[in-house]
Order: sequence, then C-alpha cells, then structure tokens
Amino acid sequence: MAVNGGAAQNSDGASYKWWVLTIVMIGSFMGVLDNSIVNVALPHFMVAFGANTEEVEWIVTAYMLAFAILMPLAVWLRNLVGLKVAFLLELAFFVAGSFLCSLSWSLDSLIVFRLIQAIGAGDIMPTGMTMISEVFPKEERGLALGIWGAGITAAPAIGPTLGGYLLDHVSWHALFYINIPIGVIALFWGLSILKPAKGDMSVLRSFDFIGFLTFGLFLGTLLVALTKGEEKGWTSGYILNLFAVSYLTFFMFIIAESVVKKPIIDLAIFKNYNFVLLNILGIMRSIALFGTVFLMPLYFQNLLGYSATMTGILMIPQAIMVTLGMPIAGKLVDKVGPKMPLVFGILLTAYSLYFFASLSLLSNIEFITIGLMMRGFGISFIMAPVTSAAINALKPEEINLGSGMLNVIMQTGGTFGIAALGTVLDSRTDFHMASYVGHFVPSSPVTQDLFQKISNYALSKGASFYNAGIAGKGSLLAYLHQWATMNAFDDAFYLTGILVLLGIIPTLFLKNIVYKKEKSSDERIEIVEM
Repeated sequence: MAVNGGAAQNSDGASYKWWVLTIVMIGSFMGVLDNSIVNVALPHFMVAFGANTEEVEWIVTAYMLAFAILMPLAVWLRNLVGLKVAFLLELAFFVAGSFLCSLSWSLDSLIVFRLIQAIGAGDIMPTGMTMISEVFPKEERGLALGIWGAGITAAPAIGPTLGGYLLDHVSWHALFYINIPIGVIALFWGLSILKPAKGDMSVLRSFDFIGFLTFGLFLGTLLVALTKGEEKGWTSGYILNLFAVSYLTFFMFIIAESVVKKPIIDLAIFKNYNFVLLNILGIMRSIALFGTVFLMPLYFQNLLGYSATMTGILMIPQAIMVTLGMPIAGKLVDKVGPKMPLVFGILLTAYSLYFFASLSLLSNIEFITIGLMMRGFGISFIMAPVTSAAINALKPEEINLGSGMLNVIMQTGGTFGIAALGTVLDSRTDFHMASYVGHFVPSSPVTQDLFQKISNYALSKGASFYNAGIAGKGSLLAYLHQWATMNAFDDAFYLTGILVLLGIIPTLFLKNIVYKKEKSSDERIEIVEM
C-alpha cells in the first residue's frame, strides 16, 4: 500500500550534499582512526608512564564515557546553535584535544586531554549523520549513509597498521600529531562550504539539568560496570554497587523525563515501531562487530604469535569488504527497503562466525581471510540498513535526537559484547582445561614418550636433567592450555553467531518502507511492503 510521505525537501544544489558528505566523512574518519590507533598504543603508554594495565585502560574508558554521557548535551547544543556551528565546535575540540594529548607529560594529563578529544570526536558522528540526513532526501539516504559508513569503517583497518609504524619509527606523540593538519583543513573547509543552520536560543532557558545528570549517572555507571566487570569480578561489591546506582538513576531519569516540559531526551521517540526494532538490531550488530573485533586480535597475537602491526594487516581484507559492501547495501536499501539486505547480512555474518568456530592453532591465513571477508561483507549489509532505515523512520524534528540515541545504544551494545565475550573466554578456557587435565594420564606410554622427547630437546640445549624433566611437564601443560583457550575462542564465536542469527526475529517484524520520487513532481511517497 502507499502512504503519503509529505513534500520533498528543498534541494541545496546537486553538488552541495556531496560536499557535506565529504566533510562529515573526514571528521568521522579521524575520530574512529584516533581511537583504533590509541588502542594499539596502550602497552607503550604503560612503559612511558610507568602504569599498570588497569590504570592505562582509563585512556580508553574515559574517552568512551565522555562520548556516551555527553550525547544529550550534544543534541541540546545542535538545537541551540545549529548544525554547522555544532559540527565545527566538535571538530575544534577534537583538534585541540589531539594537540594537548601530544604534549602529555603524565598518564593523568593524557586522560584529561583524551576527555577533551572525546567531547568533539564522540559527537562528530551523530552530528554528521544529522547533517547528511538533512541534505539527502529519504530515497538517497541509504546510499549516502552507506558511503559515509564505508569511510569510517576503513579507519579500524588503517589504525593498527599506521599506529604500529608510528610507534616503531617515530614516537607515541606522533599518534596525535597526525590529527592536527587534517583537522585544521577540515575546519577551514567546513567554515567556507557549510551553509549556516539557524539555532534556537530559547532552549538556553530550558536546559534539563535533572535529565542530563540522571542520564549521565545511569549510562556512566553501566558502562564502567560492563568494562570493569571481568577484571573486578561480576559479583564483587564494586561492580554490584555500580549496577545498583545505574538501575536507580535509570528510573529517576525515566520519571524526570516524563514530567519536565522540555526533556533533554524525548522518550516519545521510542513509540516509533521501526526505530525501536532497528535499535535492537543495532545492539546485535554492535555485539557482533565490537565483540569479534575484540576477539580476532587476541587470537592473532596471543595464540598465533603475530605482532600488532601484522594483526592490523591481517584485518585489512575484512575492512575492504565492509568498505565495498556499505554503498552497495545502502543503494539496495533505497531500492527495495531494509528488510531483504538485513536478512542477507544477518545470515552471512552468522555463517562467518560459525565458520570462525572451527578455527584452530593450525589454521592458515587463507582460511582466516575467507572468514574475515565474509564477515566484513555481511556486517556491511547490517550496518547500512540499520543506520539509514532508523533515520528514515523518524520525523525531521526527531533526527537530531535519534541519530545521537542510535550511536549511544550501539556503543553500549558494543561495550556489553566485549564484556560478555571476555567472560565467556575466561570461563570456557577454565572448562576446557579442566576437561583436558581430567583426561590426562601421566603414566600412559604416549604421555611418557612425549615427556621424553621434550626432555631430550631441553637436554640438547644445555638444560640439566632436573630442569629438562620440569620442562617436559610444563611444556605439555602450556600446550594443553593453548588448546583450551583455542576451544574457548571457538565457543565465543559460536555464541556470537547464534546471537546475530536471532536478529532475524526483529527483522521479520520490520515494516519494509521504500521511498520513491514521482517523476512528474517533487512529491515523495512511501511504499510500504507488508
């Protein structure tokens, strides 16, 4: 059936929308690239600042928290000063934060300057999505957001390789230098090209402090609990208290937003049927994306023994497939709606994870690359439909808030995925190790023969008889632990595949909406295929 979709948006010129897309892609690419580069450099920061793992992780955690908690403030800022000023301010904060990070003299100073970076970088993406949605009509948003997504998904592939090179041949300071010239160019480019967008100064008098405070406490404590749960213990008092505060402030936030006249987050947006279903799919997509991005480097480095730079190179085929697939998926969404691309993307991604569930310590690069390429292409057919269909499901005045909410919900889903899979790895490694040790018979001829071979090798290298005997038993246990860990990785991939496959359920309930433009007029209609 056909439903009237309203009058067309005024055209800003054939080329202007593509200039906007290019500027937004540069800003978004820089933010994602910086985050992926910094993740590679954490061991170097430990050495540079004499910090332990728990301390240095706050470089990433603080950035993530600032990004998520400040989302409502960014929505309010965009309403106050307009999209152009908001985008340029966010870009300026990111460039200034990068410059300050390059001057850091201690771990504490780096964490503070990363917060300044996050104020800008975290909000560039939702602001950019809103800008793209304003200049591209609904029937072209799939392609536009697909191209934008292709640009930003190239960053995680380039980041580890570029970061490894800079760390090996320059210094960790150079990780932040590279943002400055590109950011300054993008700033001047945005100032000269982007058209002014009128703000609404009346929102200055009606800022929802209670909503902002309760939302920040809710999301901040939740993310810290998910991030630190495995390290501190999920049943520890620290983590349980964080979950309790998060639970309490969530309900306080809901109550506050239902009674204030101008809430910082209008909960009415969650009455939108398609938007809610697509956010559920966004969570599943983030668990699959962030979770396996977390697993693969661990597999490459901890089990196969590859360096960080080599790990980045091995991840490039996956990023290439995402980059190629996003525009294709986006264009397909414009033509046939989100449902068919989503079904294809979910099935291919789930199969790639099932494929990874057969990885071993003996898997060759060709086998792994095939799986990564399948996964990259599959994820592109989830990312593009979720993003474009979620934005298209909103009214024009809701896009500003909706783009921010979509990013925060997917970020939270990714954090949960990493935390959950980290716990799965630990618990299943213990399970498989206990199983191996339980079936281990030291007195068997096979075991004794293996002990003897390892001992003889140790003796040939100059070890004493005593140390050679210890080496035989220790090497065998280390070998068993490697395989136990490998089996735990397979379990984690398998469980993630099942979760992704469950995304078929909300997909089937989606209203498949296709936007067409009539040739005889500027009127657009929505074609809803039930």
